[in-house]
Amino acid sequence: MTTISTSNHCQPTQESDYSSAQNGHSADNLFRQAMEFHQQGEVEQAFSCYQQVVALEPDHLEACFYLGLLCSSSGALHEAVNWLEKAYGLAPEESAIIYQLGVNLFSLGRTRPAIDAFKKAVALDPGNWQAAYNLGVAYFSCGKFNEAIAAYDKAARCNPQDSDIHFNLGLAWKAAGGYENARLSYLCALETASDDAEIHYNLALVYKELALLDEAITALEIAVALQPQFGEAYGNLGVLYLDKDMIEEAVFCYERLIDLDHNVSSARHILAALKGETTDAAPEAYVRDLFDNFSSRFDERLVNDLQYETPVSLKKLFFNVEGSSAAYGRLLDLGCGTGLVGEIFGDIVNHKTGVDLSPKMIEVAAAKNIYDHFAVASIAEFLEQDTSTYDLIIAADVFVYLGDLESIFPLVLDRLAINGRMLFSTEYLESGGYKLQLTGRYAHSDNYLHNLIHKNGMTIVAKERTNLRKEKGKWIEGELYMLSK
Repeated sequence: MTTISTSNHCQPTQESDYSSAQNGHSADNLFRQAMEFHQQGEVEQAFSCYQQVVALEPDHLEACFYLGLLCSSSGALHEAVNWLEKAYGLAPEESAIIYQLGVNLFSLGRTRPAIDAFKKAVALDPGNWQAAYNLGVAYFSCGKFNEAIAAYDKAARCNPQDSDIHFNLGLAWKAAGGYENARLSYLCALETASDDAEIHYNLALVYKELALLDEAITALEIAVALQPQFGEAYGNLGVLYLDKDMIEEAVFCYERLIDLDHNVSSARHILAALKGETTDAAPEAYVRDLFDNFSSRFDERLVNDLQYETPVSLKKLFFNVEGSSAAYGRLLDLGCGTGLVGEIFGDIVNHKTGVDLSPKMIEVAAAKNIYDHFAVASIAEFLEQDTSTYDLIIAADVFVYLGDLESIFPLVLDRLAINGRMLFSTEYLESGGYKLQLTGRYAHSDNYLHNLIHKNGMTIVAKERTNLRKEKGKWIEGELYMLSK
């Protein structure tokens, strides 16, 4: 924070009674001097003179206001608030003063009083679009998206040519799930800022939510043409190219990400898949980002859109062997995600622990109040550090992000209680060991899994071929296993 010097460049002498205009030290003269310094950019001199003005006239409105502005521009925000509050007390009907007070309160993280200040400024002057805009910013920052939409909309009506207002209105509509309105807002922003890559990028994300993939691709292609270093745009464009089976174009995008040093480990993982190479495991950063970004709509997308029922299928496999009256003490849910396994198996266990790489998935699961304990960690990290034993260990659609399972099975075995059960799913591979697929996930062969299971002294209690979920309208074929120790 910059400290403002208060050296008295225009300090009146002690002999003056502060009332004589002849010596040039009257409040009016000092204020004129301060304004001249201010206009010339002589900040310290202006600040000193403004201070002398309020020493002579404590209720000098303009001096208090400009002291607040100088403190604000110099980063002395607490001092700025003090001066602006004093000015507001002197002129509570001045919209400009309460607006500037709101700006500084918000910069200090005092969001609630900032909102009150901006609302007051708009009420005093309905044409103050800056106050309405900043009111939207403040509401958005605390997750009040509908209120932000109303504030941005008011600002847009007052200043319809400002692209930033329409852009932020689009962000608020998108956060509130109003994708069609977000699309319209971004299109309005492009009317006056057609060369803004960020607007095209965010418009593409909305098109994607609206399942308008061709339009999303076009918008992203414009974004990277306008801003060739735009890593996020190349990443999303690569995903959409893959959705459209445009492999050559996707390869270009992921190679570009490596050139830009943007999400390099994830880009190399997908490139390996696209080029037919098989690695040992997906990078943790790739898995974490994938599910963090997917967390808010994971259940709806997976269960409703992709007809995912693996936890239910695993429980049916379990009951076919153990019977519906089976009860276990402790459950370890590896890759728990949003808690689908915990929900399905919750009635047959007494204690549930969920482990996942994605903090945001854990947040969603925690909100359901299903689990007794959580850990944000990789499977290997957790199993290596944990000392508990579990009667039931489940890994539903987790090994699809791990190719080589040689190191994982011994760790699971150490944590599984005697006579405990392990349930897991894999994507089916006809022959070989394991393979990285175009989806970025791994498939495992029966032969590989059988050898691994027997090598670790475990027994296959039950096994079933099944459809795991849909992808691009087609079923992903997989297998369900139930093992005993």
